[in-house]
Amino acid sequence: MAEVDIQIQYPPLTEDLQGGLSFKSLKYFGAGAIIASVTIGSGETFFASRGGAIFGYAVLWFLAVSAIAKGVMVYTAARHFTLTGTHPMTHWGAMPGPRNWVPWTFASISLLCFPFWIAGLPIFLGKAINWMLGMEDMDPKIWGVIIIVMAGGLTLIQSYGALEKFQTGVVSLLLVSMLVAAFVCNPDWMAVLKGLTIPQFPSYPDWFIDQEKAKAVASGVAFNLQPAWVEIGLYLGAIGGGTYDYLGYLGCYREKRWGLIGNGDGLDTSTIATDSENIKRGKRWLFPARIDVGVAFFCVLIFTICFTVLGATILGSQQTVPDKNQTLNLQAAFLTNIHPGLKYLYMVGIFMAFWGTIYGAFEIYIRTARECLMPLSAKVRNTSEKSFSRWIVLYCAVGGIALMFAHDDPAKLVAPAAIVGGVFLCGPWCFAMIWADKKFVPQALRMGLGLKLMNLVAGCLLTILGLKAIIDYLMKTFG
Repeated sequence: MAEVDIQIQYPPLTEDLQGGLSFKSLKYFGAGAIIASVTIGSGETFFASRGGAIFGYAVLWFLAVSAIAKGVMVYTAARHFTLTGTHPMTHWGAMPGPRNWVPWTFASISLLCFPFWIAGLPIFLGKAINWMLGMEDMDPKIWGVIIIVMAGGLTLIQSYGALEKFQTGVVSLLLVSMLVAAFVCNPDWMAVLKGLTIPQFPSYPDWFIDQEKAKAVASGVAFNLQPAWVEIGLYLGAIGGGTYDYLGYLGCYREKRWGLIGNGDGLDTSTIATDSENIKRGKRWLFPARIDVGVAFFCVLIFTICFTVLGATILGSQQTVPDKNQTLNLQAAFLTNIHPGLKYLYMVGIFMAFWGTIYGAFEIYIRTARECLMPLSAKVRNTSEKSFSRWIVLYCAVGGIALMFAHDDPAKLVAPAAIVGGVFLCGPWCFAMIWADKKFVPQALRMGLGLKLMNLVAGCLLTILGLKAIIDYLMKTFG
């Protein structure tokens, strides 16, 4: 008797997936809220504000293009996971060259990056707490240790669903507040439009160079201003997150069971049924991923534009720049410009934003580490999630606290991780997705020409920008 091949069928569509786009579609925005909130605390509130204050509207197109490019690269990965049921990291292990060299690369760099962010973010928040309480003389590292211990502990006992709800609330509150603030500050809208649509390379204004020289003289150190490319590269890496965030974000999709997700990594995708009905059903299962990724990066883009515009309009006009000593208190002017009493709303919002970032980072890093290491180690695959989580939280907490006491400038602490994982590695990710799509996705479900070209352009752009920032950073550091 001849053996009959079993054809893989996509699950039946739920009732809401059989209809069109509606307000109810926002129910699919969940994991995206985590990735958006994880980047808001570090990227938009500090770095976008700083970029606007220093470079004005000229930096807008850099930041907007970066946010859009990162949205494209993340969607192609979410698309692949939904259609194949296999995390891209597992499929990347089959790329030409030494076995699993891509997972090893991402795993190594991601694990190295985790402690830098866990060190830098609590110092940002610690300085903000000191400002809120009028305790500027207190060492923010004390708050940093408390924050790391609390966030790590809560991560080990929380439910994933509770985290999603909390982060969705944080994103919603901040989005409304910053949109209102951006419109009320009445920026030069033609200059904003020009900054968004006409590429221009920003340079340091004379007043900023003079300020940095004065600071160097006052502190008795040699004046050594980092190249503008490094400064901007740091913004690009921090805004929208990096590969160390996105791998874990995709891991959150295992909770969703969209398309073939949940059927186990390593499905033989050549056996996916290619009849018209199954192909149609597979494409429709991409709808939740489009909503989740689309809303997440739309929020990132809006936050980026708002904070950059506010930084340029309010802080730039006053020639004040957020730095290691005034990381978040200057930005209070974004809301007190509307009414002085809104200072307290800003305090609550900024605390929630950074707490949400640190709180969500632990969860994302656990999932990133697991997704990177599972293709490489049977021991990791056989270790319970609870036990694995303890080890990663311990590693991040201990490493973060150690780095925190080694350096007190949060921006410089996160710089290496932001440039490498937040910009440079994003380029190869895009190229790897194009390869994996052709290798593992049935032809009828592969990326269309438009999406493929967008991925290719995003990959080239992020690789070039990342390389330039890395070279300038190394030359400044070691040259």
